[in-house]
Amino acid sequence: MDTKFALVALTTCFALSACGGGGSSTGSSTGGTTAALSSAEAQSVATTYTDYQNRIKDGSLTETTPTGKASMAGYLGIDNVSTDNPDLSALGKLAMDVDFDAGKLSGTASDFGVYTGTASEKTDINVTGSLDVTGTVSGSALSATASGTVSDGTTPSDLNLNMTGKFYDDSGTLTAVGTHTGTMKDHGASDSSAWNVDGGFYATKQ
Repeated sequence: MDTKFALVALTTCFALSACGGGGSSTGSSTGGTTAALSSAEAQSVATTYTDYQNRIKDGSLTETTPTGKASMAGYLGIDNVSTDNPDLSALGKLAMDVDFDAGKLSGTASDFGVYTGTASEKTDINVTGSLDVTGTVSGSALSATASGTVSDGTTPSDLNLNMTGKFYDDSGTLTAVGTHTGTMKDHGASDSSAWNVDGGFYATKQ
């Protein structure tokens, strides 16, 4: 199944209350976390991810087996997070430190922003919290988990994501591109109340 990224097919809300599940309404005016991307920046990220996917399909973006260490930065998107408002989308910043020789990676996903539709407008939802990223690398492949608690200031939510991807040589720039699946639930709620989420990510060597 093709996975679109973040602002293209990423419908999210980091707390049920922000999506109407707790009875409160969601604002649609510009604003939100100052560290989050602007609407224009978020749209650019979505376009870049789509370009990566197209080039992977046509073979113009080739896999590579890196060595040594690399600090990588990019973006993480999550789909199917809001059970009440499919018109919201979100995007966070992804940072990873990768030790290819040791076969390990670690990092964070943070500074999430929430947007309407396909990032047509940044909302005034202030998202706090981050996800811890830990995983392994083998050859050109990576496998990691991203987990943590994020909140709109009213109702925190727990996210647990399983990330898989590959490393590519993009005209000399080391690039990681992949997808994820996982679950989301209200913080502290039983696992049986969780629902499935998915999405995509990319990062480049800094």
